[in-house]
Amino acid sequence: MAAEKHEARRIAVISGKGGVGKSVITANVAAALSSIGRRILIVDADLGLANLDVILGVAPPFTIQDILYRGRPPEEVLFPTDKGFDLMPAGSGLPEGTMFTQNLAGDIESILASLEDRYDAILFDGGAGIGDVVLFFANLAHEILLVVTPEPTSLMDAYASIKILHQVYGRSEFLLLVNQADPDCPDQIGASIAGHLQSVISRYLDSDDHGLVRIELIGSIPEDPAVPHAVMRRQLLSESCPDAPSTFLMNQVADFLDRKFL
Repeated sequence: MAAEKHEARRIAVISGKGGVGKSVITANVAAALSSIGRRILIVDADLGLANLDVILGVAPPFTIQDILYRGRPPEEVLFPTDKGFDLMPAGSGLPEGTMFTQNLAGDIESILASLEDRYDAILFDGGAGIGDVVLFFANLAHEILLVVTPEPTSLMDAYASIKILHQVYGRSEFLLLVNQADPDCPDQIGASIAGHLQSVISRYLDSDDHGLVRIELIGSIPEDPAVPHAVMRRQLLSESCPDAPSTFLMNQVADFLDRKFL
């Protein structure tokens, strides 16, 4: 009897609005998971405006576009970082990154299927907004982690993302991570945002024919000068500011994901 194929847990990190710190969170959480022994791959799923390589201060020789359009084997594109996790980079400023087809979707699914037995989890660092590529990667994931800030525009865009993923793809469970919260009361800010968003969802989405939608707040990261400091130095928070409040919260998010899903 053949052994059951291992399936890595897929976690899509998305945001309705850009500039909320999604890529920084993805990289730091991946490193924290790696530090406790998990085998982690990050896929830079922003195929047109990738920036994880910049944040990490690395220069991978190839990108996922080399697999999709130039026939390079996935194993040659995987980039082992010195942070403990592997990176599947993407290109930036490439026109093919903005064009999404069913053939492209099938090719990406084949790439992931060929790699997932190497990993415990694959994190998709999605682009901002609700474009086809973002929604595709979100729907490929077992878990959708939505990053928001207290800004009203961020919350509006988060609701729009939830609405489309629910009504078009039938997704009804979302993890919520609040970033850039008031450092004097981050927990209260996080709870308030989660409560407000759930209230709007209950009012406008739970009355449709697609079932109930629920969000789960998994953390509230305070606004912290350590974050831009680390980004400017192209380092992880654990490297540049290991004792910063945001570092502690990133580790907590990793612990939550590890306990619940891995």
